[in-house]
This record gives sequence, structure tokens and C-alpha cells, in this order.
Amino acid sequence: MNNHLHISLEISAADAGTFWPELPSTKSIYEIARLAQTQKEFAIEVYSPDGKIEPTTTSIRIAERKPRNSPFAGKTDPRTGVRMPDFPSDKTIILANLEFPIKGLTNLEIRPPLDTDGTASVTIGFTSQHGHTPVSSFHYLSQAEPLKIDWKDPWNTQFENQNINRHNRHPLRSFLYVEPRQIRHEILLRPRDLLQWTDQSFNAWQPLTIKRRKQLQETAEKFLLRKNPTTIDQTPVEPVSTETVFLKANNTGFTTVKEHESIEMGSLLIGYREKYPIKELPQSVTIDWKLFTESINSVPTLIQDPAGPFPTHVMPDFPDIQWRNYLYDYRAPNSDPVPVESTIAAIPMAVLFSFCFAVFFILTLRSKRVETKNKHPILFYSIVIICAVPIYYALPSELRIPLPGTINKKELKEITETLLVRLSAAYEEPQSEELKVQLANLVSRERFSYTVQNLSQIYQPLTSSGNKGSIRSIRDLEIEHADQTVVNGNKTFRIVGKWHSYIEDYSWGQMEQLPRETRASIEITQSDNYWKISAFTPLSIR
Repeated sequence: MNNHLHISLEISAADAGTFWPELPSTKSIYEIARLAQTQKEFAIEVYSPDGKIEPTTTSIRIAERKPRNSPFAGKTDPRTGVRMPDFPSDKTIILANLEFPIKGLTNLEIRPPLDTDGTASVTIGFTSQHGHTPVSSFHYLSQAEPLKIDWKDPWNTQFENQNINRHNRHPLRSFLYVEPRQIRHEILLRPRDLLQWTDQSFNAWQPLTIKRRKQLQETAEKFLLRKNPTTIDQTPVEPVSTETVFLKANNTGFTTVKEHESIEMGSLLIGYREKYPIKELPQSVTIDWKLFTESINSVPTLIQDPAGPFPTHVMPDFPDIQWRNYLYDYRAPNSDPVPVESTIAAIPMAVLFSFCFAVFFILTLRSKRVETKNKHPILFYSIVIICAVPIYYALPSELRIPLPGTINKKELKEITETLLVRLSAAYEEPQSEELKVQLANLVSRERFSYTVQNLSQIYQPLTSSGNKGSIRSIRDLEIEHADQTVVNGNKTFRIVGKWHSYIEDYSWGQMEQLPRETRASIEITQSDNYWKISAFTPLSIR
């Protein structure tokens, strides 16, 4: 909105008569578009307190429907239990663009085509934004909706109906992530508040230039470093690294602002992140929150640990963000080496002992020497049995004998899957040097750097928030091809396989989880009595 309200509508041929009530009946969508250009009345109306506002510009043409993306289209939404409408079947639509003059107006009412009961006579899904700031999430325009415009700051523009306004309206937030190898504290704030705290001016409609980006980054890191003291297990700690990124709100959460992307300061969000490495989960984490303003005296916070999220908030009277370790069945990620298990023949000790005892009896009974020397055979055998019993119970339950042999396809699949899962655990390590140590357990020394580079393409995927995601739930491994060979005297398997997994990322208060199918060529080598990956080449990622 820049002195004008722009409305863009995708209208199917079946609904055209609802938007242009006096449109002659015709089946051709091209004829409908031609006739619609001659119509003066349009069923979407905009009102101000002074009356109806007529559009100054109207454009009608044939277009292709924009792609839709929804996991619940045509299905029951598990969050609400309501069946959602399916994707429209028609791909060709009428695109109507209208522009209304609204300079200086702060109150508007958007009216869809209405029935006699005041509800919309046609289903209209819509989103809205002021500048680059989303005003509403995706909702249905089911009735007349009043809109209040803040021309000085688009962040404050909102509908009177709170149910359709975007959810991410809080200008200041805190997120504490307790992870297996690190503690992350993230702060989301607006440039307006940061500049006011540092006694600088703020103009919501100034564009984010490269110079302003650098100035904001320096200001944020200087102001926020050590602003909220952190203690881990009652010990004050300093972050090992800090990071400042620029974000913008969207219909589902937040996404990064690209380096040369055009956006005004009023729609911009600053994300500040501190990282604290840990060897194991602590018993407590406490952050002394100190960021409040006259208008912000309650700050939403989210604490996320392996058990799940815990939303709360801090206030000036209760400023501490506190996490306590109540995880009773937690298991740390396992990135230990995968040992080579030889083929074993297991003989039950009872069978072996009975066989040896039977042989002893047969040999002694047939020996004339024993018969002549032992005048009391019953006493002799009784002593033998009494001595044999404690010997039997002192022995292990079975005798395990290593056997030479080859690995079958089932065992090769288990080895491969174990390596893939433990690689995922190793990549939980955020510190690069420590990550190399973890990977050395699973990747052979030969071509280590090249192999790790290829593995990182799979195990450190970039997400929509600009972070490196994690790989979870590796499953459904399928070995398509396998060859056994010998490399440098070591048993080696060259396989081609595919598997399914999830990309997960927790950042800025949102969770991103995307399914993925990976197909790769993998070389697995027996090295120092351990199985290790000696080569890895991604073939396809879907």
C-alpha cells in the first residue's frame, strides 16, 4: 500500500457471474474476460468512513492459476479436524487487478460478494500485506472485514478481526534451544526498537541498503552482546560465537532477507544468535532477560529441548528464562565407530560338555587299565561327577568360534544403515574441529576431506530460514547394487543405495521438517577392525 490499495483476484469461469452480476451467460472463459471489461459493477467493494471508493485502475486478462502448496488440501487438517478444500481443478483463470485510491485514509472495509445473511456468496481465499509486511495469514474472506492502516509503520496495520491477522505480531521474542552439543539463544527484534535503545532515528519506509545492513549488524552485535547474561549449571558463560541475520515475516513464520533484496525498514526483523558449546546436556540454563520498553513489558519466549517446545514469557518482575533438565530417558546421539563383527559359530556349553563327558565314560569303560586300577568304579565316577559340576557352572553358556566367510546382503544393509545413522549423530556437533574428530570414527583417512565435503551436502542442508538443518529418521534403506572387492588389503564394498529421511531445523521459534529421498554411491571399507566410509557420492536428492 503506497497511497493505493491493490487487489489481485484469480477468478474461475464458474464464479465469474458472482463477481460481475450483469455478465451475459457464456461458457467460453475468453468471452467472459472480454465481456467483463465492459462491466461497470464489480462485487468486491472497498469502503471508507465517507462512503464507497471506486477503483481508478482495472485490468482483466486470461492467466494461468498460480501454483498452490498445501499439505492439507483435500484432506482433514489434523490441527483442527476440519476437511480443507481441494486444489481448484481448472488451471486457466481470469486475473482481475484493481487499484483503489486511499491516500490519507486509516480505516477501510473490504466487502466480498455477500448473501442476504451478510456472509460471502463465494469462497475467496486471500492473503494481504502492507509494503513487505504480511497483514494476514492465509484465510477466507467470508464477510466484510474492517482494516486499520498505520501509514507510519506497516507493522501495526491490522484487521479488526484478530482471527485473520498474522500470528507473528510480537515485535520482540526470545528462543532458547537446548541441543545435544550446544545451547543456542536467539533474539528476534525490530530495527525500530534497536535504534530507539541506541538513541538513533527510525524511518519505517527507508529501504535496507548495503550500508544500513552493515550499520544495523554492527549496532545489534555491539548492543546485544552480554546484554542478557547466561549461566549454565550456575556458571556464567560467554558465547563462543555470535551471528546477526535479517529476516522478514511470512504466512508461516520467518524467512531470510537476501543480500540485495528490496525491503523497507518497517518490514525488517533482526535475528541475533549466541552459541554455547557443551559436551553433554547440563542440569540447568538461566538467562537474565533485560530487554524491555515502555510499550513492551511482556516478551514471549520459547524453550526447546529434546522433549519438545515449552512456550512461556518474561516480565520485568520475572525476567529469568529458566530451563531445568527433567529428561529421564534421554539418550545422547551415538557417533561411535562401527566394529567389524566376524561370523561366529555358537556351540551351547551344555551340548559340548555332555559330549566330552560321554566320550570320557566310553573311553574309561573300555580301558582295562582303568578297570584294574580302580577297585571301586562307583566311587571313582562319583568323584568325577562331583568335580565336573562346578567346572560346568564356571564355564560360559556357549563357546563362540570365529569363522571365515562373506557378508550377506542383509548384514551389509545393517552396516550401511548404522553408518548413515551415526553420521547424522556426528553432524550434531556444531564446532568444526570437534566435528572432524567425530567424523574420523566413521570416515576413513584416505580422501577424508573430499568424502566429508560430499557428506556435508547431505547432512548439512540449507533450510528456508538460512540455517544448516539436521538429518533425522533415516529409514527405508534399499541396496540397489553391491560389489565386494579388496582395496589396499582391506575388504571393501561398493554399493548404490537410496533411503528416506527428514530435514529438520529449529530456529526463530519455528520448526521446519521436510521429507527427503537420497540416492548415493557409497564405498564401505574394513579399517582397523571398524567399518568406515571411504567414498561417498550423492547421485540424486528429492
